[in-house]
Amino acid sequence: MTPCVSVVLPVYNVAPYIEDTIASILTQTFADFELLVLDDCSTDDTVARVQAIRDPRLRLVQNPRNLGRAGTDNAALAYVRGKYVAKMDGDDLCHRERLARQVAFLRQHSEVNMVGCWLQNFGASTYLHRYPASPADLKVHTLFTLPGGNNCFMLRANLLRERGMHYDASLRQTEDYEFCVRYLDELVIATIPEALVQYRVLPRVVKQEILTERARVSEQVQAQLFASWQLPVSARERRIHSAVSLLDSPLGDLTLAEIEQWLCRLLAHNEQHPRFDPVALRQGLGKRWFEVCYTHTQPFFANWRHFNKSQLAAYYPLTAKQRLKMWAKSMRKPF
Repeated sequence: MTPCVSVVLPVYNVAPYIEDTIASILTQTFADFELLVLDDCSTDDTVARVQAIRDPRLRLVQNPRNLGRAGTDNAALAYVRGKYVAKMDGDDLCHRERLARQVAFLRQHSEVNMVGCWLQNFGASTYLHRYPASPADLKVHTLFTLPGGNNCFMLRANLLRERGMHYDASLRQTEDYEFCVRYLDELVIATIPEALVQYRVLPRVVKQEILTERARVSEQVQAQLFASWQLPVSARERRIHSAVSLLDSPLGDLTLAEIEQWLCRLLAHNEQHPRFDPVALRQGLGKRWFEVCYTHTQPFFANWRHFNKSQLAAYYPLTAKQRLKMWAKSMRKPF
């Protein structure tokens, strides 16, 4: 019998966590699924632990060579039988209602072809990733970063089978962001505003070369987005957009005035080359302007004044709590 959902679970050296991850999937309240565990040449006992789990819904596939996550996700298509494909990572956990909620959403919203959810960190972090809910807002969000955690998404399998969507297997980092940008105008993504996936954050420092590679690929992906949008971008403007996207990196010699000018340029360009919903773009850029000004504290409340003087502030009216927090942060030492 053909399952409704195929859960695609690429794994690589996740032996300490794989049993809990699989248990969180096998105990879903929605039972009509298959679980495809694709091992990418693990060197620990991940495979042995998976093989010890007895459940007819579980199928283990072992890659003949290491393909990386993107290549493994592409390879999974040969085994997928479901109408929907749910993504998952080998050390994370699913809420028991995750599959049920996402299947119900896609059944109720025929215009949406990919649905995510909020992502709750656990372990070394307790941060809650609250992604925008509507497709228009998520499309704007993709200007700067991923529209959701890759391990949170459920998509219609016909996107892969009939429309040929796939990941860039040459990428070892940020392939999920590249996928969302490359298919920006074809994907209609929504978010269920509930934390249906828990993302494990390990207490270790990510290697600097990995962070550098992620930033490099993200910049390339954004350059592709601008090119497809017919937006010429200078080297300095690329730096500005990268700073606006990362938020927590120092501005260096970049100024808030330059950032405001760049965000306003995005608004103006969309009027000439419509790609984003105008209301969603104004609100999204207004929010990003607030986040930049809030993050990068400057002497004598300069960031507060910059924020309020800009037309972008009108697109993102602050709550009393936000005003108070920004005012209090503005009294601290510069970022």
